[in-house]
Amino acid sequence: RSTFFTSLRPSFTPNSSSLISPKTLKFRPTKITAQVSTLSVETSVKDPQNDIESLFSTNTVEEVDRKRANKRSNTGSSGISSGVKLENISKSYKGVTVLKNVSWEVKKGEKVGLVGVNGAGKTTQMRIITGLEEPDSGNVIKAKPNMKVAFLNQEFEVSMSRTVREEFMSAFKEEMEIADRLERVQKAIEGATEDLELMGRLLDEFDLLQRRAQAVDLDEVDAKVSKLMPELGFSPEDSDRLVASFSSGWQMRMSLGKILLQEPDLLLLDEPTNHLDLDTIEWLEGYLDKQEVPMVIISHDRAFLDQLCTKIVETDMGVSRTFEGNYSQYVEAKAAWVENQCAAWEKQQKEIEQTKDLINRLGAGANSGRASSAEKKLERLQEEGQLEKPFQRKQMKIRFPERGRSGRSVITVKNLEFGYEDDLLFNRANLTIERGEKIAIIGPNGCGKSTLLKLIMGLEKPRGGEVVLGEHNVLPNYFEQNQVPF
Repeated sequence: RSTFFTSLRPSFTPNSSSLISPKTLKFRPTKITAQVSTLSVETSVKDPQNDIESLFSTNTVEEVDRKRANKRSNTGSSGISSGVKLENISKSYKGVTVLKNVSWEVKKGEKVGLVGVNGAGKTTQMRIITGLEEPDSGNVIKAKPNMKVAFLNQEFEVSMSRTVREEFMSAFKEEMEIADRLERVQKAIEGATEDLELMGRLLDEFDLLQRRAQAVDLDEVDAKVSKLMPELGFSPEDSDRLVASFSSGWQMRMSLGKILLQEPDLLLLDEPTNHLDLDTIEWLEGYLDKQEVPMVIISHDRAFLDQLCTKIVETDMGVSRTFEGNYSQYVEAKAAWVENQCAAWEKQQKEIEQTKDLINRLGAGANSGRASSAEKKLERLQEEGQLEKPFQRKQMKIRFPERGRSGRSVITVKNLEFGYEDDLLFNRANLTIERGEKIAIIGPNGCGKSTLLKLIMGLEKPRGGEVVLGEHNVLPNYFEQNQVPF
């Protein structure tokens, strides 16, 4: 029997600026305002008076200054220096317990892998950390009250109609709103020369917006984007290209970049490698490995967890256990833990049986005192310190139906040509597969891996060349990526 696999991986110094005098009206955020027109939300046409009134903020100068001071002084007093800590978290849905007294933590420099079967409560723990769900009991302790928690999942949030630079700029929602308002207020000032009262109000608003701009480091936004783009692999020429023109792997980089631009205190990643090709996964591994921000990662990709994780938190039957090291080290440690627990359970069961036997033999009469002591010991064993036998899941075993031995030649691909419209995938490709071989087909997304399998199965017809199945006892079959059994 020969087998094909298509797979995405193998198994194994800010500048500070002083307040600008409103009288000079020199503020002109040139690089930023170029983005604002695209990112701003369209509004309906208003009458001039209402439109003017919409320019004024509800915040006072004192509130803005206080917020700015809090941002700089807020170091938190939670008892943990960095990251987040889950303490005795429990959660149930419709009477079914998903999490039971779950406790673990992640600190700066640590990358925690959350593992467990589907439905074990991994994503629930992430949602509790972000505040999207509330636990039934327990606490989420964060290093500081205003902690920024970023969430990267397998569905990348990007806008196909934006340019790459606009997409990165969209990470700065508050900053872009301030830049937009500054530009609008400046234009209003230029048109209010004959209304001194309105001019005064607009100058006060301009001053307030300048304070807000400094509080959020508006003058550094453009530099942050320009610095990050090459780190993510984007060239200066990519700035004006549409997001839609990039593959899903590059869109993932944009989504990750927007998160990093927000400078999160904690990064949560839920199945980040899904739908990514091998090259992009390897790039993601390398990039995340260099980051110091605490991370929590959910992934079924063992190699990805091996490369990144410093700690594994397993959730099984609602209970969490923490293992130091990467995924491979976790597998070894878990096996040793199960072995020790089984030995301890068997020892306890043996002690319980021996105590029961002693009680039966002593009975009543002269030995009643010893029997009473034995009964108390049995009660203590059964109620106070009784160990549970470790739950061990059955391993899936797959056996293909027995078939006769095929001939030596299983598949021969000769001078294969195929493509979709103007996109050429195969140009006189050749391939020979023999009995017993197991072939992995790797390559970037869109290069034709799945298409090759469909050509072999006869689900697609080549433009040129041929695919020849072996003549003796060769029966092909195909399990698709999103196949639904009937």
